[in-house]
Amino acid sequence: MSLQPPSRLAARAAKPERIVVPVPKRTSASEDRRLYYGFEVSYDWLVEYCEKNAHRIISYDPTHTSIAKMFLATELLIASSGVKNLTIEGVFCRLSQPSLQLGGRDDHVPLVSVCSSMKSSYDQRPTRAQLKKLQAILQRDPDWFVDVDPSSYYTGG
Repeated sequence: MSLQPPSRLAARAAKPERIVVPVPKRTSASEDRRLYYGFEVSYDWLVEYCEKNAHRIISYDPTHTSIAKMFLATELLIASSGVKNLTIEGVFCRLSQPSLQLGGRDDHVPLVSVCSSMKSSYDQRPTRAQLKKLQAILQRDPDWFVDVDPSSYYTGG
């Protein structure tokens, strides 16, 4: 029997335990698109969240544009949850309900995403504690959603 050197054991123990959420199988709605795991919200919710938490923003200016407030809301969500991989993405349907489309390219909905089906993002998915913080803030459960843009959008193809 051999033991790993103590430094490897400590490094392994210090690694955060990521949520267990397998990347789902592709469907016809998602075959050429990224999948995002996260929380469906509205643009208005993001702006309101920023305004409700304005006291936490050092350089907050109530005259900021709605887009600026959405970016600030993203930073607030990252700071509150600890999910450094958090992004706002545009999606058009839940993977589990592809026939119930949320919109098209001009009518997508925002998603507070904590990871995607891309390996680099998926490997950085949040811990259970981080996800619970987001669930408490957003008052809903996460799900898998289909990106509004096809993969070719990202590759220029």
